[in-house]
Amino acid sequence: DINLITLLMGASTGGLQVLRKDGEWIDAIPQEDELVINVGDMLERHTNNKLRSTIHRVINPPREQWGTPRYSIPFFMHPRSEMPLNCLEECIGEANPKAYEDITAGEFLDQRLREIGLKK
Repeated sequence: DINLITLLMGASTGGLQVLRKDGEWIDAIPQEDELVINVGDMLERHTNNKLRSTIHRVINPPREQWGTPRYSIPFFMHPRSEMPLNCLEECIGEANPKAYEDITAGEFLDQRLREIGLKK
């Protein structure tokens, strides 16, 4: 996700998967009283890669659940366009030098939309 954070309130069936560092896809199935919290590209940049953007996908549920409706409620959190996404000073150090030039949330969104072909 391009945004800062995505919150996902429990889906009624499976299907959401997250890619682990070792390349394996694992199911992410929240219980009724749980949330899935997805770090977006903006937060990864803002934390100078200390928090990594979550690579995820949604696949078809198991065949026995095909007749069951799948409801999920995502909440996408985007900062205001003028908010700086500069790397936080607390996330920059000798072992983790600043990885990105300063940019606003609006500029970053525009850049990403162009990269993925949704904006000319």
